[in-house]
Amino acid sequence: MRSIFILMLSWLFMCCGTSTQKSNTVVIGKDTTSVVVEPPEEVIIAPTIPPDAVTANYRKNTKAFYGYVKNVQLPGALTTIAFEDNAAPELHLKNSLGAEISYLRFPQFESDLLLVNTVIKDPNFNKYYLYVLRDNQWKQVVNGWAIHKDNRPDTLQPITIDEDDPGKMFRYYSVFDLDKDSELGYTWRLLNESISIENW
Repeated sequence: MRSIFILMLSWLFMCCGTSTQKSNTVVIGKDTTSVVVEPPEEVIIAPTIPPDAVTANYRKNTKAFYGYVKNVQLPGALTTIAFEDNAAPELHLKNSLGAEISYLRFPQFESDLLLVNTVIKDPNFNKYYLYVLRDNQWKQVVNGWAIHKDNRPDTLQPITIDEDDPGKMFRYYSVFDLDKDSELGYTWRLLNESISIENW
């Protein structure tokens, strides 16, 4: 009885004292195959940036951040432009059925300007707005203006600094003009003007 007890105790120590380890070697017949267990790779997910986002230095002396069209409410004709990580307040454009944003950079301004090209109810026109970020608020650099679709070549920059007077902006806009030579009796002409800057 004593020998059975010693034998059971020895077996218990052997089973409990030895950790079970999986062998990395599998023997099949006479061949030996090693199985290598790879540690899992770290998966890094890149941040998703909206496809229409535009990155610029909208605020001086800070890291650039992007803006994008966040939402378009067609029943209310309201377009919302938001910014990366709420780096700037949202911009709400009334009477807008959508928008496209870009930025303009001029040496006269300490930061980049936000140019918003909005779609309005009349599909023949686009309305433009130019904003600067001041005191954490979007302020219009000049009042909004419209350009007719017949006057919008791809190469036209709708607004720039007036070369003759750097304290003013030079912009293009469309006007209705009676034209007896036109089939319709009128035409839309592209004009330009120099206007004062409302917000630096």
